[in-house]
Amino acid sequence: MKRLEVRKVKIALIVTMAVVVSGRWTLVLDSQGKPESILMLNTDLTEKKILEAHSLRTQRLESIGTLASGVAHDLNNILTPIMMAVPMLRWGLTSEELEKVISTVELSAKRGADLVKQLLGFGRGVEGKRMLIQAKHLVNEMVTIAQQTFPKTISVKSEVPEDLWPVFVDSTQLHQVLLNLCVNARDAMPEGGALLVHLGNIRLDEQCVSMNPEASPGPYVRLKVSDTGTGISPEIIHKIFEPFFTTKVMGKGTGLGLSTVLGIVKSHGGFVDVCSQTGKGTTFEVYLPATPGEAILAVEPVVAATLRGHGECILVVDDEPSIREVTQKTLERHGYRVLLAGDGAEALAAYAQHRNEIKAVRMDMAMPWLDGLRTIRALKKMNPAVKVIASSGDGSTSWRSENLAQLNELGVTTFLAKPFNAEKLLVSLQEIIRSNGAGPAENAVAALEVPLTIN
Repeated sequence: MKRLEVRKVKIALIVTMAVVVSGRWTLVLDSQGKPESILMLNTDLTEKKILEAHSLRTQRLESIGTLASGVAHDLNNILTPIMMAVPMLRWGLTSEELEKVISTVELSAKRGADLVKQLLGFGRGVEGKRMLIQAKHLVNEMVTIAQQTFPKTISVKSEVPEDLWPVFVDSTQLHQVLLNLCVNARDAMPEGGALLVHLGNIRLDEQCVSMNPEASPGPYVRLKVSDTGTGISPEIIHKIFEPFFTTKVMGKGTGLGLSTVLGIVKSHGGFVDVCSQTGKGTTFEVYLPATPGEAILAVEPVVAATLRGHGECILVVDDEPSIREVTQKTLERHGYRVLLAGDGAEALAAYAQHRNEIKAVRMDMAMPWLDGLRTIRALKKMNPAVKVIASSGDGSTSWRSENLAQLNELGVTTFLAKPFNAEKLLVSLQEIIRSNGAGPAENAVAALEVPLTIN
């Protein structure tokens, strides 16, 4: 009779097109101890993964919904100084007064753009790529939006060291972890209180992880979210991570927040601890595996002198007259010549007449009659080497899925998401004019996640 001996066990996820399979392979030895066969068990996880993705989307949108009133309040605060400052520009102010008014308008516009960008990032519900990042940037963004949208009776602060270790994570999912924990902390302080978000490096040894079977020794980045709220009673604290368990009244929550947090953290190889005392507050500790030896590439600052053109001709295509006018004045002030087109047909006519002069085209993607994609295709037929900077104010998931692949096929690798400032436009122009051809496809994808990505 043969003796079956397990020598090696390997767990893996196989992704083939839209099918996700969990595979378990076991090496089977014969009576002589020699490999004889492999026992393989595969489990189809496709439906489970689809349900998990749907749950993550639903929970993320629910979290944003809880911030809706705060967001509306903050947007009104952003728009008010802009609307009040514009008439002041007609008053004949002194140079010092004028500079203060312009600074106020600029700061308010940036705050509004950042808020919209953050909310879009939370709400897209698309699982992004995992990459090596500094978690402190995500924490700073979350603390900023919490300070802007949470009740003024709640003090929101952060503690982040400068020498924080990088972590390999999906930044969108880590954003969601932060949002869920901060929203729960807010709800636990209806009468006000203090919310503290703390990041730190920590190394766990065998003794530290002995109490948690899901933990492994090694370096971690620890995220602590502490509040001074009502706390969690001992009778229910063991249930808080269960799906659909909630202490909130009907209509105020689905009970998916903490279960989502736990699922995301575990999928990244981390674990979660919680400490709470009734009436005195709660602290959630999220441990994420860190990579102390890895370095994150820094972006070199742009030298202002390099932003000036040398008489190059730029075709600006946009159906918004105000955007065309401001873009023209900005580029001309920085040494460029500008041709304007209000739609795709005008763009093709202008390019046919000045094709030997035009060095680059800044193309709006959403235009009536002849949109950006069809205009770019026509330009490519006229000149396959034409250099195009695509631009749009639509960063939605549907827009991304419909247009990214087509832009990539057309060789358009630089994208400016509206709103963008003059510096980003000038930098992208410098890069695309100096480039010898199209870059990697990832440029266009990455550029939709941030206002500008240039390689």
